[in-house]
Amino acid sequence: MKCPTVGLLARYVCDLKANDISDKTKHRAAMCILDTLGAVAAGLRVPSVVAARKASMDLFGKGDVPLWFDGGRTTAAGAMFANSSAAAVLDMDDGHIEARGHPAAAVIPAVLTVAAEIGASADEVLSAVAIGYEVGIRIKSGRGDHGQQGWNGQTGVWTGFCVAAAAGWLLKASQDQIANGLSLAGVYSPGLVATSYTTQLGADIKEGIPWSTVAGYSSLVLAKFGHVGFADIFDHPPFFDSERILRGLGEDEMKINSNYFKPYATCRHFHAGVKALETLVADHGINASEITAIKVHIFDYALRLSNKSRPETLTDIQYSIPYCMAVVAILGADALLPIDASLLGRREISALADKVEIIPDAEYSAKYPSVALNRVEVITRSAVYSSSPTSPPCVADAPMPIEALVCKFRRASGNTLDHDQQEDVLRAFTSLLNGEIAPLLEVTAKPAAVGL
Repeated sequence: MKCPTVGLLARYVCDLKANDISDKTKHRAAMCILDTLGAVAAGLRVPSVVAARKASMDLFGKGDVPLWFDGGRTTAAGAMFANSSAAAVLDMDDGHIEARGHPAAAVIPAVLTVAAEIGASADEVLSAVAIGYEVGIRIKSGRGDHGQQGWNGQTGVWTGFCVAAAAGWLLKASQDQIANGLSLAGVYSPGLVATSYTTQLGADIKEGIPWSTVAGYSSLVLAKFGHVGFADIFDHPPFFDSERILRGLGEDEMKINSNYFKPYATCRHFHAGVKALETLVADHGINASEITAIKVHIFDYALRLSNKSRPETLTDIQYSIPYCMAVVAILGADALLPIDASLLGRREISALADKVEIIPDAEYSAKYPSVALNRVEVITRSAVYSSSPTSPPCVADAPMPIEALVCKFRRASGNTLDHDQQEDVLRAFTSLLNGEIAPLLEVTAKPAAVGL
């Protein structure tokens, strides 16, 4: 009898040893951890994250697992929920083009939590991160639209698979347990159907990553205690394309190596436009007061964003092309990493945002999502400046170097961690690269030096 796809994935996970994973891949996993901790530090004060930390105690109870940079402790599931909430809230967590989503905000909180509970080594932690990415991204790449026309699922519908695989490998679960954990995660993870039609993108749900993290971990725990899922979950087209899920498994370079790190805390759809505008302003000395119009030529999917010129929340800013372009023109691109409440209610930014026109481009639309091209025109009282077609920065072929990632961490965490604590995290990151995980677990368990 043919082994179902979920069984083949589980066999791959069970058979994989830490020394089967390249040093390059483990180094990338370490970079994902540092990037996620910067995102967590930046998001600690956001009201929805504060609410998530408080709710984690009521929902999941007291325990010994730390809430990062908070000082509080809860259960493993509670910590995953709260820490994932902080990682995802400002849209500055990493992403993956093939998966069209953000694995780190689920994988990193889950792996570090399980590692702290079982005393896993640094090598095991980095391997588990890579395994979580590999399995989850493969499943997402083969996922059909599941009734969500024009889209095949926000991040939360598939990161539960990442977590179940990573936690299962760390916990040395059996092949059957991992298979059932994956199949249960496919049912228990949030469906997020409303995200395909809602116009209220400023809500705190975003892509459902925190709940997906809990669902993936819970599914694996249930499987370890004997719960059984649907063994054929990935074997029914058009819901899943099993051939695509399994293509090159164990042979191709691991998927984590093609992730990207974000230079701006906004939706990546218009990162190319932000970069193009930033370059035009710098090259031509454009003064925002002289701008009469900004035209952003972009693929048509970007029209689904809320694109508010008068955002009411930080999430509204993340999903607004006009407002972010105005921020760059007036304050510079540094104001988008991280974004904070100081950007809300700014009349001068809204006034310029009203002058931003979003123009769908048929050629760019045809190339999306494999290429996310933007082109920007800036019209001033005296001249017109145009960019060439621009791709987002920090793509897989030209990734963000580690020096830039360290700079990103410093900027992202600057309003939450003081200099000494930032240096403690960076030293712990160096220790992680050198084979020690304990310093990182210790420093993240300490409350932020700048009061919350």
